[in-house]
Amino acid sequence: MAYDGIMLSRVVEQLQNQLTRGKINKIYQISQYELLFHIRSQRENFKLLISIHPVYARIQLTQLSYPTPASPNALTMLLRKHLEGAYIEKISQIQLDRIVDIELIGVNELKDTVKYHLYLEIMGKHSNAILTYDNNKIIDCLKRVSPAMSARILQPGATYNQPPLIEKKNPFTSEWMETDNLTKTYQGFSPELSKEVLYRIHHGETFQDIIQLLRHSQNIYIHKYQDKEYFHIIPLTHLQCNGEIYPLFDGLDKHYDLIDEKDRIKQQTSDLAKFIQNEYQRNINKLNKLKQTLFESQNSDDLRIKGDLLFANLHLISKGQKEVTVENYYDGSMMTIALDERYDGKTNANKYYAKYQKAKKALTHLQEQIDIVENEILYFDSLITLMENASYYDALEMKEELENLGYLKKKKTKQVHRPKKLHIEQYLTKDNVQIYVGKNNLQNDYLTFKMASKNDMWFHVKDMPGSHVIVHSQNLDEYTIRLASQIAAYFSKGKHSSSVPVNYTLVKTLKKPQGAKPGQVILSHYSTIYIDPDETIFNDMRKVNS
Repeated sequence: MAYDGIMLSRVVEQLQNQLTRGKINKIYQISQYELLFHIRSQRENFKLLISIHPVYARIQLTQLSYPTPASPNALTMLLRKHLEGAYIEKISQIQLDRIVDIELIGVNELKDTVKYHLYLEIMGKHSNAILTYDNNKIIDCLKRVSPAMSARILQPGATYNQPPLIEKKNPFTSEWMETDNLTKTYQGFSPELSKEVLYRIHHGETFQDIIQLLRHSQNIYIHKYQDKEYFHIIPLTHLQCNGEIYPLFDGLDKHYDLIDEKDRIKQQTSDLAKFIQNEYQRNINKLNKLKQTLFESQNSDDLRIKGDLLFANLHLISKGQKEVTVENYYDGSMMTIALDERYDGKTNANKYYAKYQKAKKALTHLQEQIDIVENEILYFDSLITLMENASYYDALEMKEELENLGYLKKKKTKQVHRPKKLHIEQYLTKDNVQIYVGKNNLQNDYLTFKMASKNDMWFHVKDMPGSHVIVHSQNLDEYTIRLASQIAAYFSKGKHSSSVPVNYTLVKTLKKPQGAKPGQVILSHYSTIYIDPDETIFNDMRKVNS
């Protein structure tokens, strides 16, 4: 990855060309680290994403759809108060560092014209977005920094000062200087770009020619090397692998889409994930205790034997004794029996009989409780698996499921912001066969028992949690069966395993157990295939908007 100062210069130039004089219509804080601006400019609608993520901080235009919170927080309300309806006057980069200054013109409550600056600092874990007046008095920040945290204070009322910049040469105006580390010599060079430029110079290109490519590039090149993605605005030839070319913002969307979505889901649903994990562990602990109690109850004959032996030796026992040693006539050994010194022998014997009867009665109850707890463990284990592949709306539906089952309390004063219909993922194979994937239990139930036709084929991993996969086609060929099985294995607990068993059968053979939780089915006739999960299968399909 290399969202460095050189790349940022190309981003800023395109933003300046497309957004200057654009009007900000709406502002959302879509996660802890991200702001989304809806802007009308040059008779077009744009979405400007500002991220201060400690690893993926950036600014870009995006065409992706983002879930927006139902109720704006305090920061969003403040930004809307100052910036909604404001016009973008200028977007500039501070030298070639990763600092962007967005100048805006707005109107306050008194209808006076006000000039603002929105500074974006892309500095790893110190990344931030700061809104100030024209005199650099801070209105607020996406991440506040107090005097106790740093000598550079970033909080309302303080004066904004740019971070100190290291003195380096501007590569666009400076001559080539022999060096092994361009990052320390030139502004805007990431280590990845430094490697690339040195590699090209070593293979005969001139520094000036490379700089011209960097200065005028409108594209982004994405390379996959050793299971990691690298990108820049020129091909990274030093990686010696093929890359894909995209328009600049399309490429940033492609690279960051899945990364951002997973991180955003983790932020917005962390309480839900923690609740599910805690419930799973609580039931694991409960099961261990129940099994220990069951073991003790199953070995309760010892209590009866002690009662028998006490009755047979009442003449040896009197009040005040703490124990008595008698012959065990069942096996001929000597046994020492603990006594309650407050009682005589007969009462002590009856107490052992009472414990024995209680233990016998507990056996049936304990087994029932163990069955219930084991089902709870399977249920929450399935939720943990589903959370790993859940989108934002998938997670909200899982929360709704837990509320419907009484695990979570429903909020009466606040409605969950989600679409009316379930978000079920749909794919089209190269043969235009439709494949549907349930990403939570509500979707699994709806997909299998309401949406699917009786002659559709149903796929699910064997004996482990996972998604229901429906293939809307009859007489499936081997390729489609293997493809659907790959999807079922990928969206399951066996995702990182090999030779994962996947069951498949016609939908009409499935039954819903009476009183079962969402997502549970009974299979009668089915076939099984063993498959190695591989995410490259999605390259053979086209995802359809659900």
